[in-house]
Amino acid sequence: MNVRICMKRLAAVEIDPSLSNQHEFNAGRLRQELELAGNPCKGRIDFLFYLGDDEAPVTETERYTLYDARLNKPRAAEWRMYYTNVGISEHARPDDLMLLFRPDRSSNDLVAVIARHGTEIERALSLDLAGREPEELVGMFFADSEGLNPRTINVLLQVLRRPVPQVALEEYDFAQHPLLLGAVSRGTMPTTAEMAAAAQSIVADTGVTPEDPDDFIDSSLAAETALFKAIELELGNRKLAAIPDDDRLNFDVLQGFFMTFLQSRRARRGQSLENHFRYLLNALRIPHSYQCRTEGGKTPDFIFPSCESYHDPTFPDDRLRMVGCKTKVRERHAQWLDEATRIPVKYALCVDDRLTDPLVLRYQNRLRFFLPRGLLDSIYTKRRIHPLLGSVAQLVAAVAH
Repeated sequence: MNVRICMKRLAAVEIDPSLSNQHEFNAGRLRQELELAGNPCKGRIDFLFYLGDDEAPVTETERYTLYDARLNKPRAAEWRMYYTNVGISEHARPDDLMLLFRPDRSSNDLVAVIARHGTEIERALSLDLAGREPEELVGMFFADSEGLNPRTINVLLQVLRRPVPQVALEEYDFAQHPLLLGAVSRGTMPTTAEMAAAAQSIVADTGVTPEDPDDFIDSSLAAETALFKAIELELGNRKLAAIPDDDRLNFDVLQGFFMTFLQSRRARRGQSLENHFRYLLNALRIPHSYQCRTEGGKTPDFIFPSCESYHDPTFPDDRLRMVGCKTKVRERHAQWLDEATRIPVKYALCVDDRLTDPLVLRYQNRLRFFLPRGLLDSIYTKRRIHPLLGSVAQLVAAVAH
């Protein structure tokens, strides 16, 4: 993620309807820095209000209009941003820190993160972006997001989620993908690493990025599955057609034929989630070690911040994290619980739509499960265990600290 971010403290006249009915910001420099064109320029603002360090953020969506208040007048232009005042007046307070940025260059829609004055979130944003304590941040300040540390990235990325472009995936011509053509030419299935890389490239073409962790994992798995099925279908049809006419298609012949493809499916699915999560961590620059060897020769999927930290007795236990990946949990939870003994609470990333209440409740103090947001919303919203489950974005935030 690399965007230009405006930082400013909110003034009472900008948020309190009893003091001003204009609901405006002076926006001349803002227009220039965020490269907003048009007169007027209109769009949406997605607000994320951090009202306390231990509270979930409150979200609101409003509209804005950026215009020249002196249009057709002899004096120089005076750019102002007018916004609807429903959410901001209810949640924001004078001196709160606001970050305003444009996440997508193809749209005039904006994102605003507002952190309550005096919170640790406000201090983290001020230090990471401006390199100064909150009290030193006055006026309007602009910063480039490139090089942000993971803590700040994860504050920002929670409002950057966009719906998964399912139509784009459905319309993708998997039959013409270079990986499929190469597999047909060789007569063999691609490796799991090749499949993962191809899926990530396809997902990038649809507009989903690692800054949307839940959508990225969901879309990557969907793209890889669709591409795999396209390759499998083409290879299967060709191999089936190549069986000599004089061979009897008895049970043994058919069983051997299909077992070859079933084994390929199992091998790929077992590593695909790991591959995509690893790519996500690297893209977000979150330090980690993959397949770190711990006690008794065990190798957890991911250790944070590093394998070296895990084996350093002076490194605090409470700063270590472990994540195990498995599409379907089944009995894997017993293995996770037995890995990385320095870490009392393990994390598990899965896409399992059959997690049982007894399993999650039984291990709630030892093993926490994380799933893509779409799966959480569609399967677990009304379940008793829903409060104990987390999204991929929440997992990313947890391992980044």
